[in-house]
Amino acid sequence: MLKRSSSTRPKPAPPPILEPFNLSSFRVNLDVEITQEVIFTIQDKVILTKGSLLVLTGKPKARKSTFLQAFLGCAIKQQRIWGIESHIEDDGELILVDTEQSLYDLQQSLKRLENAINIPLANHPRFVVYSARSCDVGDIIRMLDSILETHPKCKVLAIDGLIDLVNDINDVTESKMAIHYIKKICDAKQIGVIGIIHQNKATNFSMGHLGAFASRHAQSELAIIKNDDGSSTMNATYLRSADNIDPIEINYDALHQRYDLSRNINVPIDYITREWVEQVFEGRPGLTYRELLLNGKKYCRESQYHLEKKIIPILYAENIIEKRGNVIQITRKT
Repeated sequence: MLKRSSSTRPKPAPPPILEPFNLSSFRVNLDVEITQEVIFTIQDKVILTKGSLLVLTGKPKARKSTFLQAFLGCAIKQQRIWGIESHIEDDGELILVDTEQSLYDLQQSLKRLENAINIPLANHPRFVVYSARSCDVGDIIRMLDSILETHPKCKVLAIDGLIDLVNDINDVTESKMAIHYIKKICDAKQIGVIGIIHQNKATNFSMGHLGAFASRHAQSELAIIKNDDGSSTMNATYLRSADNIDPIEINYDALHQRYDLSRNINVPIDYITREWVEQVFEGRPGLTYRELLLNGKKYCRESQYHLEKKIIPILYAENIIEKRGNVIQITRKT
């Protein structure tokens, strides 16, 4: 008969003692009125508030980063750009974290922003840029944590792009954890986060589960589309806190010139002159509306939408042109 071994099996470890769940900290006090602290508006409609996420989507080369810079630029300049307006306090910091571009390409991109707003960025006290191109997912998360600790006055954290917060954009758990991290820092630091994410080539939806979760939890999602004529248009695909906005269209020429920011339009100053209009009229006493559109496109290469919605109304408002009967004429100088 075999004897049972005298050695005893190790006792299982006791279950961990969980801290009591503080349910009261999550209860909503219905007696207190909750207000939104607005960070950005477009056409006077709320796009981003403190504690929220704004997602910019688009296919490659659609100019997602250009529109991101418009948000940052209007906050630095404290003036409207393309209908975008900043409501950040004067001492609020803007942090840009780029995960994709080389240092050279990043610098060239920022030079275009600098030229557009006519403000040197190198020593600007409220604008800080970090490059995370060489970092893996874990390092990027640690970098973001460190940034928020180092810059307690940060009001906007722009991440270009969100795809580098995960190893696999189609991993449900990993994607959900990345968006949960963004929501967590939004709430804890009371900042606004702007994130860029690519769209699938075959659809207009954001890439993978990461894009789906980002779209679901964002306060606003704006899609940038590259048009056949080389211009780009930004539309709202989802606005949690506002109605829809009118499309915002920019063209290649306008991107490389200084903007008249005070007009809330993306028309270079040189276009809004009597001399330019005289060139458009080509010495003729008057033009039909269609001829004005055709000649306008000929001399400034703007889209028809841009001419109709932006330039021509300004020419009327500035009393540069006037309608007489069925034709449009240059207003006589008095």
